[in-house]
Amino acid sequence: MVGESQIRRRWGLAIGMMIGGAWMSAGGLAALKAAGLKGAMPVGGQAISGLISTLQSNWEWLIATGVGLVLVLLAGLMIFGSIRATDHLFRVIGGIMLILVVIPAVLA
Repeated sequence: MVGESQIRRRWGLAIGMMIGGAWMSAGGLAALKAAGLKGAMPVGGQAISGLISTLQSNWEWLIATGVGLVLVLLAGLMIFGSIRATDHLFRVIGGIMLILVVIPAVLA
């Protein structure tokens, strides 16, 4: 069983790591600026900006990405031996089928 002093030590270590990570990322940004990064859009950046805005406004892409991430998470749970992973998987598949088959059939 984990003692109270170990919990405090772990929290202190976690907070220290977060502060250290923030400090190192700020140093990385300073290094990028020193290398000449000005924060302005590069030549041809408007095309990438348009692509990103199109993808963000596309609900099908958003839903497919979310379902894909959930399925990857469930696959990871299954790989690491979770007993309830198959239950969650069948619930997700059932929800997807409900959205794709039943709701359009009712609305038609």
